[in-house]
Amino acid sequence: MAPSGAVFYGVYDILKSAYLHTPEGRKRLQHMKQEGQQLNAMEQLELGPMRTLLYGAIAGACAEATTYPFEVVRRQLQLQARTARLGAVATCMKIVEQGGVPALYAGLIPSLLQVLPSAAISYFMYECMKIVLKVESR
Repeated sequence: MAPSGAVFYGVYDILKSAYLHTPEGRKRLQHMKQEGQQLNAMEQLELGPMRTLLYGAIAGACAEATTYPFEVVRRQLQLQARTARLGAVATCMKIVEQGGVPALYAGLIPSLLQVLPSAAISYFMYECMKIVLKVESR
């Protein structure tokens, strides 16, 4: 959980910061400061609705792709018989020996199809709730 969260929040923050430091991002922030309270919640999103959803999906995909091999190893550990238990490293090496490094990513695409919408909506709601609840991020 910790590595996944670190990648998830880290990637989103990097993408958001990078955008807000572009001329387009600075222009958007300036517009938001000028208009102030006249903007609705959707217009107050620093990245805008589509970019918030996109960056959330990208962050979710990066987190899933980074931590997916650990999930494969964990599942293999759970399937092992009690009498022939291997450790995590030995299980990982066995997976790689049998199927190569791609075996650590077997099933990643269906997992991404589940994670992408969830991550996008999660970040969108997070950013919207910061506005509605008037929580300052900086």
